[in-house]
Amino acid sequence: MASNTFPEDWRDEPCFLVQIPRSLVPFVGGLLKLPEQRGFWATQADYERGYQATIELEGCLMATCLNDFMEKQDELYRLVNTAMFGVAYTTVSTDPLVVTPPITPHVNLDIHDQDSLMGRLDRLTQLVDNRLAGTDTPLYDELPGIKQQLEAIIAAMGDDTDLTTIISDLEGIALLLA
Repeated sequence: MASNTFPEDWRDEPCFLVQIPRSLVPFVGGLLKLPEQRGFWATQADYERGYQATIELEGCLMATCLNDFMEKQDELYRLVNTAMFGVAYTTVSTDPLVVTPPITPHVNLDIHDQDSLMGRLDRLTQLVDNRLAGTDTPLYDELPGIKQQLEAIIAAMGDDTDLTTIISDLEGIALLLA
């Protein structure tokens, strides 16, 4: 009689992705036939737990643990999508894992949150467009921009304009550029 025992808490242990060369998968699968036998285990309870674990492991060999791998890839996608574009994800349930909104095959490049990386770049771009060129942007509408102020100063140079006004305008431009 064999004296192999199987741990009761085997489902609580971490899972590992093991690289097995494709040509060796049939041999590893064949070796797993041993723990499927009743005589391999010390007790009926060990046999039942060991058999269940062996069947699941054989299933993993057939699927090459793609479900675990894909779940981790989805987690990474959601992390990047949240950081880059500010998309907020919510976990609806953990068993089975359901997260909303679902990952779609088409990536939308809209900015969902101005505090995301792309949102911050968008804010900076709008600020520069507004302050330098005087462009009216969705987030900033302070006019005139530096370009318009410089054009006004150059136009005023031909007139008999007070130099203090020109110097004051140039100081304002210097402060905006600093």
